[in-house]
Amino acid sequence: MSRLFIASLVFSTFSSFASAHVAPMPQHFAEPPPAVSLMPRRALDRTTAHDALAKARAHNLAAFRDYQAKGVFPSNTFSDDKLNVWRDANGHLCAAATIIDQSGQHELVARVADQNNFIRLGTVEQGPLMDWILSSGFTQDEVAAIQEPFMPVGNDQEPRRPVIDARKRTNEDARLRARYTAVTRQIVKDEKRSLDLATERLMAHPQLAWALIDGA
Repeated sequence: MSRLFIASLVFSTFSSFASAHVAPMPQHFAEPPPAVSLMPRRALDRTTAHDALAKARAHNLAAFRDYQAKGVFPSNTFSDDKLNVWRDANGHLCAAATIIDQSGQHELVARVADQNNFIRLGTVEQGPLMDWILSSGFTQDEVAAIQEPFMPVGNDQEPRRPVIDARKRTNEDARLRARYTAVTRQIVKDEKRSLDLATERLMAHPQLAWALIDGA
């Protein structure tokens, strides 16, 4: 038997073995990759951002008006002085917290209540609350006005327990209704100026602006 014949026989056997034991190449491997758009996202324009903020402002103002109509406000039983109360001992939220909650930020509202219940939104400078303010259609000053601090309504005779004094509660409810009415009137009056300012501030945060626009 010639050496050439033996070599041919070995090569044939090896080829048959390799074909039987080597996994076939995946069919998709040789196919072209899926088409990926190389077109950059369109530039962020002021009109689009302004319109998205106007829509958010209208929604949040409606939530504020609904809050006033329901007339259930937090009770400041934590201090003898005027105090911002995000959530009171009975679970009632302040106006700003309610609006944020109504916008879908339930976990954020709960986290703020647990971690910083006496927060003042007028002093916030960064983080998710600042992101919400920038996307709300309101200016930060307007949000701070909506978050009106509360007069104490606790019973002085029961300092160790959060007992509400009915007379103080009635007086505070009347004060808050008048205050919220005035704030609402001012928000409506300042809409054009406030939206222009809110748009300018949001444009400095393109990713946040696109998140608002895409969700609008």
